[in-house]
Amino acid sequence: MPKKMPPLPKDWSYEATLEQIETITQQLETGELPLADVFEQFSEAVTALQQCDRFLQEKQKQASLLIETLVGDDGASD
Repeated sequence: MPKKMPPLPKDWSYEATLEQIETITQQLETGELPLADVFEQFSEAVTALQQCDRFLQEKQKQASLLIETLVGDDGASD
């Protein structure tokens, strides 16, 4: 059973989270971090990616519902 993720904070930003992931990726790519920091940064990046994925899935559902509403409205007028 997949682990339930906590809701995104009210001030959460997709764009800011992507920037955080890019920063972490750049730090990891340098190869200069101590191993313990690599695992910590990697863990943070995975969590951020999961948040982005969940956000995009929620927006996809919203878009699908809106499209269904539009299609349903068009069919009712015929």
